[in-house]
Amino acid sequence: MDQNRHDYQNSKKNQPGSPENQVALPSEMSILAGVLDQVSDGIYITDPARNIVFWNRAAENITGYRQEEVLGKRCADDILMHTDMSGNQLCSTELCPLHSAMQKTGEATTTPLALKALHKNGSRIVVEVSITPLHGPSGEVIGGIEIFRDISEKADLEEKKARFFSSLSHELKTPLANMQGYLDLLLAGDAGPVNEVQEEFLTTVYREEQKLAGFIDELLDMGSFEGTDLSYKQEVVNLSAILEKLTRSFNASAKSKGLDFSYRIAPGLSLFGDSNRLLQAFSNLVGNAIKYTEAGSVTLEAFFNEEQDEIVVTVSDSGPGIPEEEQQNIFEMFYRVDRPDDQEKKGTGVGLYIVERVIKRHDGRITLKSAPGEGSTFKLYLPGFIRHTEEA
Repeated sequence: MDQNRHDYQNSKKNQPGSPENQVALPSEMSILAGVLDQVSDGIYITDPARNIVFWNRAAENITGYRQEEVLGKRCADDILMHTDMSGNQLCSTELCPLHSAMQKTGEATTTPLALKALHKNGSRIVVEVSITPLHGPSGEVIGGIEIFRDISEKADLEEKKARFFSSLSHELKTPLANMQGYLDLLLAGDAGPVNEVQEEFLTTVYREEQKLAGFIDELLDMGSFEGTDLSYKQEVVNLSAILEKLTRSFNASAKSKGLDFSYRIAPGLSLFGDSNRLLQAFSNLVGNAIKYTEAGSVTLEAFFNEEQDEIVVTVSDSGPGIPEEEQQNIFEMFYRVDRPDDQEKKGTGVGLYIVERVIKRHDGRITLKSAPGEGSTFKLYLPGFIRHTEEA
């Protein structure tokens, strides 16, 4: 193996414009560096200013950049130029995962991020990235490590999978929509007078068709969630806007049941994640609260906890509550709380399963406080920030 690949101090001194405060890797790390050079994942190490001090062979193979082309340069200087899956720039911004780990959290990423990186030939490759800050003897951050792998083929398969579910959804839901349309016409008397018995039968069929449509939606959602993590986008999400949109859509259903639906949402709540997934998760949670509450109120609140750098969203209701012995199971797939007097409202048991999957995928957590006859309060905690712009 070429000794020059591991003699970092000497190679760094030969780099033009190399900053003086870059991390100096001790010579005893040459053995470790030799091992890292044989790893199939791309690995690079930076100093505190994010100047590259190590670039393994896999990084060369994945990106097309040779070690001598990148040593001493900042990782954001036209090398990888990470973007999220929607194309929003991350490098040289506050949203850079490496910057966040080194300058803000001081901790490794808990979940690999799916991002796009720049190849030397100008194309974009999809990479799965994990970040770890390097700490000195006194705990100070002295550098950072990024480990990445090319998952472009995996991303392509995920795109095909998404198209399949979209097609399946269309094929299943279109006939149901036609059925609903004809039932509406029959019940409205457009095909002739309808007597009481016929109206009762048609109403029952209509109600069952609505339930079947809801089950299909949930099962299709579950199928998409059972795929890889690439089904999640990585972008800046305006959570305040999502929750405002949600309140508008649920106002009518709450009003139709005579419920007091109130909400208080702080402006500028933002996080890094998937807007569609988050909208679906919070829709499931608020929808359940309204669905199972027959009288009283449903409340949605969202604010930013500056001490913890996290967004806190609370959904509470005055519904029947959930027994303590069942609370540990409610996020399991297909689990449904046993309510013998409420058979008409039973679903597939997928809604809360999806909620937990989405929140955990965004490095968040959920708590539940509930008791029979006392309603339920779900609290969701998500790492985020305040963004004082209108950008979603």
